[in-house]
Amino acid sequence: MCTRQPPATVAEALDAVRAGLAFLNQVAAADLPGVVQAGCLRELAKAESAYRAAHARMLGAFAASGAHEDDGQRSERAWLKWQTQITFGAAAGAVGWMKRLAGQALHP
Repeated sequence: MCTRQPPATVAEALDAVRAGLAFLNQVAAADLPGVVQAGCLRELAKAESAYRAAHARMLGAFAASGAHEDDGQRSERAWLKWQTQITFGAAAGAVGWMKRLAGQALHP
């Protein structure tokens, strides 16, 4: 049995995420049995939730540090739109998740 070592750095963790998604994007999904497709969809939903929480947590730290100002942006929303090429609505949604999840941490 293979035991996996957890990533040792943020860069290693992000590399693993990208590698896993790259693999899933090249798999012949239509050739997989339905049970495998269903399992993949369940696991991707879990991964999406984990992504949302990690993104909100990182964005919260980024906003608190004022790092967006280092790039001349007045808000983390403006920085996201500029640096990640997402729409205004998507950036606003990310900031909304950041605030909602931060609020949950304050009020368990």
